[in-house]
Amino acid sequence: MTDDNDSEFDLFGELSQTESLELNKRRQRFKAEQSSTFAQLPDDPCDRSTAENRKVFRHLCQRGQFDSAQIISQLFSLAECDAILKIVHGLGQDKSWTTGRHSAFPTTDIPLLTDENGPLTHIADQVKARLFGKLAQYFGFQPLDLAFRDLFLVKYSADAQAGLGMHTDGCLMSFNILVNPSSEFNGGGTYFASTDDVVHIQQGDCVFHNAKIMHRGMPISQGQRFILVGFVDTVDTIEKDKLHQTQSQPTLRS
Repeated sequence: MTDDNDSEFDLFGELSQTESLELNKRRQRFKAEQSSTFAQLPDDPCDRSTAENRKVFRHLCQRGQFDSAQIISQLFSLAECDAILKIVHGLGQDKSWTTGRHSAFPTTDIPLLTDENGPLTHIADQVKARLFGKLAQYFGFQPLDLAFRDLFLVKYSADAQAGLGMHTDGCLMSFNILVNPSSEFNGGGTYFASTDDVVHIQQGDCVFHNAKIMHRGMPISQGQRFILVGFVDTVDTIEKDKLHQTQSQPTLRS
């Protein structure tokens, strides 16, 4: 326990009274300008640009409006989930599963935005059609503003990678969908630091959240847990990043 007198370091403790007054004036002026900027924007996301929607989203995130995860029941039917599992179990273990795509927090996963796994590529269109409208409505975007930054199927195993540590995601919003029945594993769920709560969902359910909320995949102690994980961002940001990556690649000379 830290003593109250030493609990915080005051960066501006040596400021004179005049300097402190000037600093407070600047803070108030900045807040007023910020409020004025948002007040001038249309209320309807459909009447705002993608950049304006992103600015409003980040402002609301800072105010804690999107601190809680949201659950959608049965985004995928049980039959659809079972069909996905049947395809997954039929894929070659060594060829399909990857472990090095996410350097900071690697997962055992199958990427779904490439043509390498044809039987599973339809999932992206299904998720987009069913989820993007709900994400847009909740977070204040137009559905056409949004695109996948990544989409992949994760496998957690009690005898291998059982969970994932605390992290945030490199996008605006994230989601996961439980693909197999919860009776096939013990433990699991997603812990969110903002609410200090572990969210458990059932097969076919989806949980989505602000990607900058600290969260973790709780470890399982028995069985296997399969989830679809998606990172969603704005189209313009993704295209800008792709262009930057292309320009950063060295040019091959003959």
